[in-house]
Amino acid sequence: MLLAGTASADSNPAGPHAAVKTPKPAVAPNITLPHPKAPLKAPNKAKRSLVAGADAAGVAKPRFDVNVDGYSDLLARELNDKLYLEDGTSAQNPEFFGPQNAYKDLILPGDLGGGSAPEALDLSPNGVLTLHPDVSATGMYSSGWSGSGWNMFNKVVSVADVTGDGHNDLMARTPGGDLYLYAGTGNLSAPFAAGKKVGSSWNIFDQIVGANDVNGDGLGDVYGRTPNGDLYFYAGTGNAANPLKAGVKVGYGWDAYNQIVAVDDQSGDDRGDLVGRDLSGTLWIYNSLPDGRLQARKQLGTGWRGSQLFPSGSNPAYGKQDLFGLDGAGTLSYYYGQGDGYLSAAHPGDKGGWAGANYLSSPSSLNNAKRWADVLEIASWGNLYVNGADLGGGWGIYNTVIGVGDLTGEGNGDLLARQGGNGHLYLYPGNGQGTGVYSRIDVGAGWNAYDKLFGAGDINGDGLPDLLARTPGGELYLYAGTGNAKAPFKGRVKIGTGWNMYSGKMLAAPGDLTGDGRSDILAVDSAGNLWRYDADGSGGLKGRVKIGYGWNTYKYGIY
Repeated sequence: MLLAGTASADSNPAGPHAAVKTPKPAVAPNITLPHPKAPLKAPNKAKRSLVAGADAAGVAKPRFDVNVDGYSDLLARELNDKLYLEDGTSAQNPEFFGPQNAYKDLILPGDLGGGSAPEALDLSPNGVLTLHPDVSATGMYSSGWSGSGWNMFNKVVSVADVTGDGHNDLMARTPGGDLYLYAGTGNLSAPFAAGKKVGSSWNIFDQIVGANDVNGDGLGDVYGRTPNGDLYFYAGTGNAANPLKAGVKVGYGWDAYNQIVAVDDQSGDDRGDLVGRDLSGTLWIYNSLPDGRLQARKQLGTGWRGSQLFPSGSNPAYGKQDLFGLDGAGTLSYYYGQGDGYLSAAHPGDKGGWAGANYLSSPSSLNNAKRWADVLEIASWGNLYVNGADLGGGWGIYNTVIGVGDLTGEGNGDLLARQGGNGHLYLYPGNGQGTGVYSRIDVGAGWNAYDKLFGAGDINGDGLPDLLARTPGGELYLYAGTGNAKAPFKGRVKIGTGWNMYSGKMLAAPGDLTGDGRSDILAVDSAGNLWRYDADGSGGLKGRVKIGYGWNTYKYGIY
């Protein structure tokens, strides 16, 4: 049953505050890829065998060459939610017509149907994978096949052809680390065969990248990076039952990059290359060697700090990546994350427009049509408002109402509400539109042992949203999400002490500020300094980094 709230009064006053506008920047960075002067031509190369299991030889076809120059191109979603094309030759990056539905990831698998143009796949927050055939140099103008249930995976990767049959394949990983192969069929009406488990323990990697052909055998190869920065190379075998050889460590220090992507061959040597983006937004290209090792890096360009890059290897975090602050005069200011660990300049709302607000929080993904924060308010008479929309009354029984993301596995942002007195915690599944919630589920009692509950996204690197809880004594606990509405959290794990140095109203989870797909934490100390704690991908937090001062102006808190 869809509810507007826990109870409804006979008559309620109008909402005290209007919806908050969240301005987004208009940005489009640029780079110049180090192409040879002439397009790549390889007339002397043998064609790849189309017989499964046969020795493959030849050059793997670029997977996303929309301008037909022999090199794969790059798509980037910017902070303004628009897509831009980087083809390595244009002076400016033109806007690219992308999916018209909400999507958390784009996968660029290459040509799936034997045509002359590549295909693209978009993955919705609800786990629907949709095919866009015959992508052109200006956009994706049609949709075809779609399949549901892909939200069981936290990573879907285009890996080129790892089975040796001439059709490009997909791989997908579950939060538990199981790796599945979806072999390409060559038929756009049913582009992939049923998934088959081909590996386990792949949750040791926080990034998995399908690099196309690196070692020159015509088969797709894969890189995996651990949270501590070790890079492993997995060569394709051409065998669908066991498509990857054992991993070989080929590098370290790759945790310097918040996103690693494959760009196919950019140097003209017929081997797939990698690009890493550092926290400042600088892109670095690594040309590959036949054994999977990589040559010294070369700088491509700057200005990519807020981009979500779409060749192969994106970080599909979807939800809030922004922050609100309420000052002593009742003015609510908005900040968006820049992707480099810092916040934008303040965007103040109406002066004093939120004076007297009873309770505020900033849940993530209640409306899954957008990837930004919502503003939640409980009025003094108990009605719940989200972005100014009235969701009903009876919410005054709760002393905490927050939204850490999708806890049920359905793709919609949900709410957690803690009742005063007995400390019962309830889960309210969201409807995906920010206009209502479904009947509450009792998570358990005893949650009044904590003086602060907060979170927005994935802390431990499994792709599922997590909850943080602090005791009055300053101990910080992580409750890892499960994706199961009946038991939404695993047992608690202590990840810190001394957190009572921060006031509860000065602790917030803004989502992913660093572009690595993991949620970060912000805290303001008594002197007004703003500190960022990055998730380490293994369930803990890295050392704090000062990113601002003067934040004690927000007398009533940050959200």
